[in-house]
Amino acid sequence: MELGMSNVMLGWVTLALLLGIIEVFTVGFFVCFFAIGALIAALASLFIPGVLGQTVVFVLSSLLMVWWARPVLTKAFKVGSRPAVESNVSALQNAPVLVLEPVDKYTGKVKVTHTGEVWTAYLADQAGENIPAGQEAVIVKVDGAKLAVAPK
Repeated sequence: MELGMSNVMLGWVTLALLLGIIEVFTVGFFVCFFAIGALIAALASLFIPGVLGQTVVFVLSSLLMVWWARPVLTKAFKVGSRPAVESNVSALQNAPVLVLEPVDKYTGKVKVTHTGEVWTAYLADQAGENIPAGQEAVIVKVDGAKLAVAPK
């Protein structure tokens, strides 16, 4: 009577551990199903004596899980479907600003505030004639360190 693992079973468990480690460094729930398939093949080695039969169990169980369980997990964890978070310049587009000094097309550069920061701004081409001080405006364009603003 054999008390320990057979070499074949130990090989399947080792493969499962290696695939599990690889899954930790990847995203997308793909390699983990092959790790589970290797564990199923290790269990199958108790009942199926040939490595060829165990390999068939490994391949079929892994592919079945990829086909069935992967879509369920990726949907549950929303892998790859996170909306892009706008940052830097793209986050400023259409953002509201408070006009600190009156802006008209003849004034040139004036000051506006956005999230507590004071910016230099000018009236956007399509914005019209003026924006009085104290009124909200929106950022139309970021031009270097200057903002093109239009009435809200």
